[in-house]
Amino acid sequence: MCKKGGKTKLNGNRSVLGEDGFVVQCVGPWAKDKHDYLERYVEATAGPRSKYLSNQGGRPAGGAAFVDLFAGPGMARVRTSGEIISGSPLIAVRHARAPFTQIVLCDKEPENADALRKRTAEYGTVHVLEGDCNQRIEDILNLIPEYGLNIALLDPYGLRPLSFETISALGRVKRMDLLIHFPTMDIKRNLQNKSQLQYIDQFLGTKDWRSRVKSSGDVVKLIDVLREQLAPVGYDQKAVRSLPVLNRNKNVLYHLIYASKHVKGNAIWESIAKTTATGQQSFSI
Repeated sequence: MCKKGGKTKLNGNRSVLGEDGFVVQCVGPWAKDKHDYLERYVEATAGPRSKYLSNQGGRPAGGAAFVDLFAGPGMARVRTSGEIISGSPLIAVRHARAPFTQIVLCDKEPENADALRKRTAEYGTVHVLEGDCNQRIEDILNLIPEYGLNIALLDPYGLRPLSFETISALGRVKRMDLLIHFPTMDIKRNLQNKSQLQYIDQFLGTKDWRSRVKSSGDVVKLIDVLREQLAPVGYDQKAVRSLPVLNRNKNVLYHLIYASKHVKGNAIWESIAKTTATGQQSFSI
């Protein structure tokens, strides 16, 4: 239950609206770490991105897109404290030093899409798509600058909502950094039920993992499977990094997977991933 936020609805939103009069989503305190990593990465990549925002040596500007496939309503309430925080869409739209030329937000919940439109109305570069991102991936791809420097956040609430076909479709964009929610704990739960293994197949885009992972203690090995699956679309397996996100009991909830096709992007991520939002040392693999 989120403090001071009323009741939680089936879609994870609160019955009490935010101060701006629009819906907010209930999140765990660990969301602050995730948002901090994202905000620092957006800021740290401003230099390279700025080169794509203007003509360079006669080459027209390529642009830059921020893509968020599970965008939510744009604001969230921290479950334990009641604090209202900005979600990933607002982190992107408010970045001013090297602003994105296209911001593409997708959410299947109508009230989330409506809140996003209202919260981002003053920004002319925002596209809000309502619906299942897996079904709308072609519409999403059409909004991404082909020659731009782009980043996509794929942050579903669990295993089922995301298909590897969607991940690979984004990965085929020439310059696309990926930040993927790898649902470690949810996969562990699904691993105990044979009827649920199809969702792991869908997320990873292969059934080959089944011969390599037999128990919940081996789930982290599936990160290597994801690395292998990303290789054909241009991501060096050794450069695909993972960062555990922990709950209050220090158990791994999920991993943040970062993938870039450029050594500069990898170096920047490695630099910011060394510490959490509170300045504590983090551990990535």
